[in-house]
Amino acid sequence: MFRSRRRIAGALTLISLVALGVLMSLTNPVDNVIYAALFFGLALVFLVSLGYFGVRLQTGEVSSKNRYRIVALSLVFLIFLMFRSAQSLNWVDGIILILIGFGLVFYISRRGH
Repeated sequence: MFRSRRRIAGALTLISLVALGVLMSLTNPVDNVIYAALFFGLALVFLVSLGYFGVRLQTGEVSSKNRYRIVALSLVFLIFLMFRSAQSLNWVDGIILILIGFGLVFYISRRGH
């Protein structure tokens, strides 16, 4: 059971990584904004599936607390990538983003099941 879920998470990670590579090599986000939206959507799928895959490799299963942590950290990292790609992330915004990330992780770790 755990092996099949690990394979699914690994396959989804690999598929989304290949899709990101194809999208980056064949498209230009300046030509069409939908390419950028598709890139960030695929990046979110990649980050979440990579998180699931990593947690399943370490513990064998994903608890609800780890699921929330994976989603929160993936979203914070994706927002960081969005700001960096728009070249609108200065050091103050970076510190605020880090504090929000730590707050989310702390909130999730203290939250009851």
